[in-house]
Amino acid sequence: MSNLFIGPGRWVLALFALWCLLGQHVFIHHLGGVGLDLPFNAITWIFIGSIFIVGSRVLQPKLVSSELGWCILIGALLLWVPMLYSATIGAEHSSEARWQALPRLLGLSVGVLFYWLLQQCRFNGQQRYFVLCLLLGLITVQISFGLVQFFLLPADNWFNFNTRVRLPYGIFMQRNVMSSLVGSGVLLALYLLISRTQRSWQWWLWCSLVAGAGMILVVLLQSRAGLYSLLAGLALLLPVCWRRLQTPIQRSVLFVLMLGGAIIGMWILMHFDAHRRVLATYGELGVRYEIWRTTLNLVSQHLWQGIGYGYFEPAYYAEAVRLQDATGVAFSMVGNLHHPHNELLLWWTEGGLIALLAWGVWGWALWRVAARLIISERLALIALSLPLLAHIMSEYPVGHSATHWLWLLILLWYFDSMVMRPVIRPLGSLVNLAPWLLLVARGLLVLVGGALVIYMSTGLQTAYQLTQYERGNFTEPSRLTAVWNPWFWADRQALYHHSIVLKQGIAQDNPQLIGEYLAWSTQMIARLPRATLLHNHLVALQTLGETQAAQQLATTLQQQYPTQRLFSDAALEMMQTEPRVFQYITEQVGSATYY
Repeated sequence: MSNLFIGPGRWVLALFALWCLLGQHVFIHHLGGVGLDLPFNAITWIFIGSIFIVGSRVLQPKLVSSELGWCILIGALLLWVPMLYSATIGAEHSSEARWQALPRLLGLSVGVLFYWLLQQCRFNGQQRYFVLCLLLGLITVQISFGLVQFFLLPADNWFNFNTRVRLPYGIFMQRNVMSSLVGSGVLLALYLLISRTQRSWQWWLWCSLVAGAGMILVVLLQSRAGLYSLLAGLALLLPVCWRRLQTPIQRSVLFVLMLGGAIIGMWILMHFDAHRRVLATYGELGVRYEIWRTTLNLVSQHLWQGIGYGYFEPAYYAEAVRLQDATGVAFSMVGNLHHPHNELLLWWTEGGLIALLAWGVWGWALWRVAARLIISERLALIALSLPLLAHIMSEYPVGHSATHWLWLLILLWYFDSMVMRPVIRPLGSLVNLAPWLLLVARGLLVLVGGALVIYMSTGLQTAYQLTQYERGNFTEPSRLTAVWNPWFWADRQALYHHSIVLKQGIAQDNPQLIGEYLAWSTQMIARLPRATLLHNHLVALQTLGETQAAQQLATTLQQQYPTQRLFSDAALEMMQTEPRVFQYITEQVGSATYY
């Protein structure tokens, strides 16, 4: 321990430890969603901002970099390029829609900056290993959360966890996101277990418990990406474990641990009658096949420039309707598809070949790092990354969880540090300018860190006010004016304000107020065609007396969303007599999942 918190990066390491062991696990009630709609992401970025502030002191006149570091930076810069021309490629309303991609790009950039800061800390071998141990501590707490949710929480609990669904999600509010991180945590526990030459019984017990309990939890979560990638990672890592473990007893315990975890998990599923959906969960792609096929059609039509950042959702629905008309086959149109369940496809569809080139640069750099590692470490790198990379190909984890993004970056940084031949570059081309450039770099890092802390802190206050407003059944409009950050949850704030206008217009039979709502709603649904927003738009048209336009829209919505109950014949008839105004963007489908 005496050699851990030393050197210029000691405060960075201390804050990172505080986040792993405490900050990541703070639970705040919220309204669901992805990205910054989830408070734990805002808390994570507050810690990262603080790390930037204290980390500004680790910058020295000579910059430590590596081939992987430069490739990560180049790839991130390439992904910013389509943002510059997204408004000019001809997609209607894309100039407004592209700002929806800004949080994604900023989160990507902050992660890259965090990676470079880790390199500048110049951690010794013990400190780098300690960073991985902190990740093991993080996943230990999350696994504990998941097991408590599954086994111990009563039906009426403070977390609002749906005990009837029985799909533990930790703090991530989504079982697939939880599963991929737990899977990577299981593999990390095994890797750390075999990486120490001197293994105390406490160390063996900790790593073994994490691996065994994590294996059980991944089975309980019933996530294809999580389970399959964990099994593939074990196939890569277990031979290395078998070779490095010193005695037959240790090898036998490891084998029993993994096999026993899988068996216990399956037994629990059957015991709690949760096995009925297992074959359906693991045996078919379901709606993802339709989503990927439709998305690939979009890619083929907009191969070079893409459809424009932030424009995936309206473009997807338009293409799905076109294919439906061409084939005569009705698709299972969901009402809030903001991503194609594939991170690579999302960037490729919206950003075109430039975005694909960025991913190619990252893939090439990862291959270069793996090629320089010895075979056991190469297998470990691939194994530990597999759950995260597999989840990227089937879901939207980086946009949902900042933890996944940082976890992946830390794994790459750790293995890169094993083979890195430091490339020392002066911060300035002239020696006498280097101190000034160093001062500027430190100032910029403090500025970015301070902006993160302020924006996310005020955002948490805004999220609290809006959450209380909705939980109070929208009866306290004073909470809308009490928010500190008008840009945090901006679409939700706009909907709250304009839905009040629509309700007043309907109650007072005021065409001006209803027209004001329609003017806002027309632009809103053009970039965010959610079922609840379309329903409100239809209500406004009917109330305003635009009968023909309302009937045309209702017919279109029934064709586009054949399984959406908001547009059924019964719902449309009820709309005539009892118009309902929704005040949330995405209809919640249960407390076990929010997207």
